[in-house]
Amino acid sequence: MRESGKSTERKGILLPYQVEIVEGINGHKFSVIKMARQTGKSFVVSYWAVVRALQKGNHTIVVISPTERQSKLFVDKVKHHVKALRITGIKFFEDTELKKLEVVFPNGSQIIALPANPAGVRGFSGDVIMDEVAHFDNQWEEVYRAVFPIITRKRDYKLIAISTPLGKNDLFYYLWSIAENNSSWFRYSLNIYEAVEKGLDVDVEELRAGIKSETAWRTEYLVEFIDRLDAVLPYEWIQSCEVPKEEILLSNLNDAKGELFVGVDVARRKDLTVISVLEKLGETLYLRRIEILKEKTFKEQLSVIDHYARFSKRIAIDETGIGMQLAEELKEKHGSKVLPVYFTAKVKEELSEKLRVKFQDRLIRVPEDPDLREDLHSVRKTLTPSGNVRIEGGTSESHADRFWSLALAVHAASQKGNDYIILPLKNKYL
Repeated sequence: MRESGKSTERKGILLPYQVEIVEGINGHKFSVIKMARQTGKSFVVSYWAVVRALQKGNHTIVVISPTERQSKLFVDKVKHHVKALRITGIKFFEDTELKKLEVVFPNGSQIIALPANPAGVRGFSGDVIMDEVAHFDNQWEEVYRAVFPIITRKRDYKLIAISTPLGKNDLFYYLWSIAENNSSWFRYSLNIYEAVEKGLDVDVEELRAGIKSETAWRTEYLVEFIDRLDAVLPYEWIQSCEVPKEEILLSNLNDAKGELFVGVDVARRKDLTVISVLEKLGETLYLRRIEILKEKTFKEQLSVIDHYARFSKRIAIDETGIGMQLAEELKEKHGSKVLPVYFTAKVKEELSEKLRVKFQDRLIRVPEDPDLREDLHSVRKTLTPSGNVRIEGGTSESHADRFWSLALAVHAASQKGNDYIILPLKNKYL
């Protein structure tokens, strides 16, 4: 178990890319390691920590994780290595003391795991391993300020940051950025495809089929940093799909040659009720009419929406809140052509993704309209600290009503034949 060089023993324990990581850490004072989920990042760094403790007497390695539970999980991996090495008959590891959040070695070295609390990490001197750094909370600047001095006293003390990426507003992205083109840093990235090429035995296509969220796939497995404030629809995508109003809007929908699909985002409080009508010609959708109902009574809104429902192939309507009664009455009149959609975080992500793909692939055409353009661009995809996707946005004039109306119309147009898939997780019409 030499500190440098690919020993036979290490090769038997680690995958080829994990050997690269150990050697990279040993050769640098600072390391930032970006790896896909379940590719063994904590496994390899905990292995490095055990070898480090064996080779350096009276040495401290401080492990900092987002929570105490995650700190314990890291120490559990350290214990796994110690127990495996005990089987080899090395007395050193037989005399190693295993505690809940600490491992104490016979030579006076110790591995201590702590949650990322600025006050709790002060007072130590030695190596620092920061685990799942992207998930440190909003105090990450204070945590890093408290952590960094731990490695000050000796030239060979090391700072190691490991994580799967999350967004561009956290400590991990900050460290990844400052490490670029910096010879003091070992900067290592490994996505799921690269891991398989270097020895990981998993079925990537099976994994891809099991994770529906494009954002989750890109962050968790392709290890991409995604800006937490990314617009779902960038201006360039919207403008590439814009057509002069006179060339796309229809004053008389009877002039439409293809099937019509309607999306209705229902007003809540002062928001707008917006109706979008799409015509499908081939694979492309054309926004033929967008009608805005402001300060209309329930009866007036029902009358207008009922009119569009009569000649559309399908109509998707937001049944959240006040929309529930509208959806119920429309469904009683028009049956299965009405798709009530109950807005949840997951449903909004799915609706916005369908709309995003249409603009990205230029399979939708919309009129040149500043209000529509700003409404479409206003919606942002953000990631919460727990990694969940949140879709939110709006302008001073609208709560992204045009965006959601158009997204609902695209959803209506995406259903095949009579196979009406109701998106909401909670639906009262099943």
